[in-house]
Amino acid sequence: WFPCHDAPHDRTTTELIATVPAGFTAVSNGQLVRTSHNKRAGTSTFHWSQKIPHATYLVTLTVGRFSEIKDRWRQVPVLYYCEKGREADTKRAFGKTPTMLEFFSKSIGVSYPYSKYAQVAVADFIYGGMENTSATTQTDGALLDERSTLDYTSDELVAHELAHQWFGDYLTCKDWSHAWLNESFATYFEALFKRHDLGEDEFLYEIRRNAHAYLDEDKNRYRRPIVTRVFKHPTDLFDRHLYEKGSVVLHMLHRNLGEKLFWKFIGQYVRSNRGKAVETTDLIQAIETATGRDLRRFFDQWVYGPGHPEFKIQAWWDARKKEVTARVVQTQGTNDSDVFHLKTQFLFLTNAGETREDVQITSKAHLFHFKMAAAPRMVLFDPDHVILGRQTFPKSDAWLLNQLTLDKNPLGRIDAAHALANRGNDAAFAALKRAFVKDIFWGVAVEIAYAIGSFKNEEAATVLLEGLNKTNHPKVRRAIYGALRSFKNQRVVSEIESRFRTEPSYFVEAEGIRLVGCSSHAKADGVLTDALKKESWNDVLRSAALEGHAARRSEKSILILLQHTKWGHSHKVRMAAIRGLAEFGAGHDAIQKRLMDLLRDPYLLVQLAAVRALTQIGDERAVPALKKLTKGHLDGRLLRLSDEAITKITKGF
Repeated sequence: WFPCHDAPHDRTTTELIATVPAGFTAVSNGQLVRTSHNKRAGTSTFHWSQKIPHATYLVTLTVGRFSEIKDRWRQVPVLYYCEKGREADTKRAFGKTPTMLEFFSKSIGVSYPYSKYAQVAVADFIYGGMENTSATTQTDGALLDERSTLDYTSDELVAHELAHQWFGDYLTCKDWSHAWLNESFATYFEALFKRHDLGEDEFLYEIRRNAHAYLDEDKNRYRRPIVTRVFKHPTDLFDRHLYEKGSVVLHMLHRNLGEKLFWKFIGQYVRSNRGKAVETTDLIQAIETATGRDLRRFFDQWVYGPGHPEFKIQAWWDARKKEVTARVVQTQGTNDSDVFHLKTQFLFLTNAGETREDVQITSKAHLFHFKMAAAPRMVLFDPDHVILGRQTFPKSDAWLLNQLTLDKNPLGRIDAAHALANRGNDAAFAALKRAFVKDIFWGVAVEIAYAIGSFKNEEAATVLLEGLNKTNHPKVRRAIYGALRSFKNQRVVSEIESRFRTEPSYFVEAEGIRLVGCSSHAKADGVLTDALKKESWNDVLRSAALEGHAARRSEKSILILLQHTKWGHSHKVRMAAIRGLAEFGAGHDAIQKRLMDLLRDPYLLVQLAAVRALTQIGDERAVPALKKLTKGHLDGRLLRLSDEAITKITKGF
């Protein structure tokens, strides 16, 4: 430990000299000044110097018997440290780092500022990554064996922590109420790298997932402004509002300004504030300076204000007037102050092609009229899916059928697939069947698989099984297996039982284990028993087997799950077993006792899993033990989750 002013606005140069046993490596911030060895004492000393001032929460020291892998970007050393024997896994996980450094440096307009960039993979890390200045700590769970790379990547984590070197390290939030300037930016910039690396469809799909993560938290937990001073502990702020909502708000800002002005203001913001502590007004000022635009209302709505718009939309064609009429109503709140002001578009598709009409939303309800030469084949509101919010827009079957295949935006095709599934009619099923595995983007095929699965009839099962013969994309195959899990008939289970062991992907094989394992198939027990013995990346297969046992709801399964919560099993397995025990609900004393014991586990993530499980079960006997976790110098996540658990359990949700 060392004495410091532990506040993000206080920046200082740091120097660290660490003496460690010979054979160990010590990694810290900045430049390695020298390394010396004392053969008599059997020690090595590492001297690191960080010359650009940074916040004290970004100081790091990581020590281990590491292999050092050397890479380079321009003249900057790029270093990866890992456990010996995992060099190939590390290169697979971190190998795009120089490409990311080039993309961020060019896009932001400010080159990576530090003397080196290191990533250190460590065991039992309680986060995904931590953006220590010039020396990020990463979980070794991010390292990839060859098979895992078929449908998994660590690029998102690597890009996120690297983006922090600018947003969080070079520019640091002045206080934690403005932490979105760290986390929302890193989350959005990881998505921007995905767009650069994999294309627009992948980027949009990630933005959609971010929006859904926030909307779920807003609906099921709480609502707050992105910038707020109302919190017990700083870690309370590190939630879906800070990461995911903020990233989508930045996406809206990006689309509002356009490509050129967005990057102009980003460069202005970073250049004018480099090496400083920043707050949101600095960002607003940078936008005004770079673009001449006053976006204070935007920030008042989306950053300083809570919530999002909820739209109810209707549109109809008047053949006599040759006119489309559209009604847009905001249904959130009851006061004018709850209304969101924004610009968006309607898109109309006719036989003559696409037309777009700009609209301004400034009040609770609007009625728009659009003259057209012919009836539209498709009508879309917010066709680029920029607005963070929800919309209810009933459409005819014909409009939805065209949207499923003709909408250029994959998110529109996904929305059409789910809307057609909700219709549940023969025409909807036939359209989904035709579109399945034909879409050019795998994410659409994934969503169509689940849409088809929702029909839950023999024909749907047949279409999904046939899909396995038509696509090799592992993420689509994984979705097919997942969609088939709701089909309990022996034909489906037998077909999957004959296939899943030969799947190249860990995750598809795991879905097969779940599907067969929770069924009444004669081989179900053997499938689960075999999977519990099988080694896999991050114990994906054992975890799937434990989920299968949880679904079986047998006394034997309880004993197996209890056994796998014990120390000695991997933490991934232990947490899967804890989640499985929660599925049994209240009334099982052995489960309740074991979960309460795990509240004292040495590993934080296991403690958190136990708190979540006890919350789900809802047995009030857990309250005294949970109260002990709301006091003392514990991890903020544990303090908050325990607090929420007590409230939910005592109020009966």
